[in-house]
Amino acid sequence: MIIDLPNYINKIKKTAFFIPFTIYFPVFVALAFFAKNLIKKNEMNADSSFSDIFLLLINVAVFFTLALLSISLAFVLVSWLHFIYKRRKTGIQLSVNTDKSGEMSEAKQLIYLQIKPLWKPLLGFIKIRLQYDNQHFSSKFSLLEKSNKSFFTDSIDGSYHWALPQIKEYRLEKAIVYFEDIFQFFSLAVGLPVSNRFFAHPTANPTKELNILPRKTEETNIRIDQMRKVEGEFLNYKNFENNDDVRRIVWKIYAKNKELVVRIPEIMDPHASHVYLYASFFSNFSVSGNEIIEIPFLNFYKTVTWSIYQSL
Repeated sequence: MIIDLPNYINKIKKTAFFIPFTIYFPVFVALAFFAKNLIKKNEMNADSSFSDIFLLLINVAVFFTLALLSISLAFVLVSWLHFIYKRRKTGIQLSVNTDKSGEMSEAKQLIYLQIKPLWKPLLGFIKIRLQYDNQHFSSKFSLLEKSNKSFFTDSIDGSYHWALPQIKEYRLEKAIVYFEDIFQFFSLAVGLPVSNRFFAHPTANPTKELNILPRKTEETNIRIDQMRKVEGEFLNYKNFENNDDVRRIVWKIYAKNKELVVRIPEIMDPHASHVYLYASFFSNFSVSGNEIIEIPFLNFYKTVTWSIYQSL
C-alpha cells in the first residue's frame, strides 16, 4: 500500500486549523497542574490556621479562574453560534479588496476585508486565515480595524499587510474565521468559500527621468486636460503630396534616393497619446525551476518594469 505522505500531511494541517483551542490553553493547564502538585508537596502543618486560610485562598483562586474561563468561553460560543446561524439563514458577505494606489512595501500587500453580519466576542478577538492558489494558506492574522467604528457593530472591516512571496495575481478560495476569547485560550473556527482575485503590486522605485515625445493619437475620442507635443520635425517623414509645403522637403534624402519626402511638423495634440512599452530580456544564466533564485529575480524585473512605466 502506497501512502501519499504530502497529501496526508496537508489533510492533518487543514484539520488542525479547526482545533477549538490554541496552544496557550494546554500550556496553561499544564502549568496549573504543575503548580497544584508543587503546593501539595510543600503543604504546611495541617493543624495550623495559616494552612486553612491558604487552602481557602487557593480554592477561591481556582473558582474565579474557572468562572472567568467559563464566561469568556460563553461569549465566544454566542458569537460563533450566531455566525453559523446567519451563514445558514441569510448568508455571510465577505469582500476582499486591495490597495488601489498599487503601493507595496517589503513584499507586503495591503488588503481590505469586510465580513458581515458578525458579532465580535465581548472583549475577544476575530482572526482570519486565507487559503489561496489551491493549497497555500496565510498565517492567522487580526485586522487593523477602523478607529471610528462604534462599540456595538454587526460587521468587521479593516486592513492587513499580507507578506506575499511573489509579485503576481493571487486567487483566493477560502477564508477561515476564528472567534477567540480575551485570553486567547479558545478558538472556534468557521470556513467560508471565497471567489476573489487580487494583484500584489510592485513598488515604483526612483528612476532617471525619461523624456519622450509620444506618437500622435490613433483615436480622437479621449481628450486630455493639457495639450502635449507629439512627434514631428526631425523625427518622422512622409512622401511628398501636392498640398505639402515645399519648404519642408528633405533635399538630403532626395539627393541620395531621388525621393521627395517632407518632415512631419511637430504639433500640439489635445487628445490622449499612445506610448508603447515593450518589456523583454534575455539572460544566459538560467534560473528556471529554481524558486530560491527565480522568484526574487522575477520580482526585481517586474519592479524595474513597473518603475519605468510609472516614470513614463
